Amino acid sequence: MNSLEKLFPQNLYHSYIIEGDPNSLSLEILNFLENRGEIIKQSPDVICQTYESFTIEDNKQIKEWHSRLGISKAKKVCILATKFINREAEQALLKMIEEPALNSHFFIIVPDSSLLLDTIISRTHLIKIDKKDDLELRKFVNIFIKLSPKDRIDKIAEIIKENKDEENSGKLRSYATYFINELEVIFYQNFKKNINDKNNKFILEELQKARGYLSTPGASVKMILEHIALVL
Repeated sequence: MNSLEKLFPQNLYHSYIIEGDPNSLSLEILNFLENRGEIIKQSPDVICQTYESFTIEDNKQIKEWHSRLGISKAKKVCILATKFINREAEQALLKMIEEPALNSHFFIIVPDSSLLLDTIISRTHLIKIDKKDDLELRKFVNIFIKLSPKDRIDKIAEIIKENKDEENSGKLRSYATYFINELEVIFYQNFKKNINDKNNKFILEELQKARGYLSTPGASVKMILEHIALVL
């Protein structure tokens, strides 16, 4: 709890984006706010939800919470933890962040803040909770690059199988995002060594497009990853 005390001052900002593990941080932040006296236990003015993937349908519950007046004398708090937010839901959240209700506070927990709209980042306070580097993923990505296109496609099939609850689940999209981010780190380092290398520049552009597509509702994660496997 002491580490959270340093991250959240006594006078809370209206909206926070917290980059970290959605599964563990939601309850940790809830307990922290209760222990500090910001909210009361089991408050009717508090909503704390964890989602695999946050959609516009899920946003209806948040919108209803945001629109009603507080019942208790404590703060109104929304703790929203998710591995993925689609663009439509993001736009809806942005409207609430831009027009904050009285005495209300958002804590939006995501694994990777780089996927969020710039307008959301600019209107919130960003906090990054230290995470251990995923050395296994980094090692896998380095091996993946050296494989033949056919073997890369086979590896993508393994990724889909290991990470999906359903093809477009938040779990799969979250892993795909980490995977693309690691690829981008490697190819950006190569690009800096030779900025005239058109192949590296092309791959970086494709990786950027892929990350954008992952935020599009209904876009096939499998097709996005297979495309990347073929263009490397």
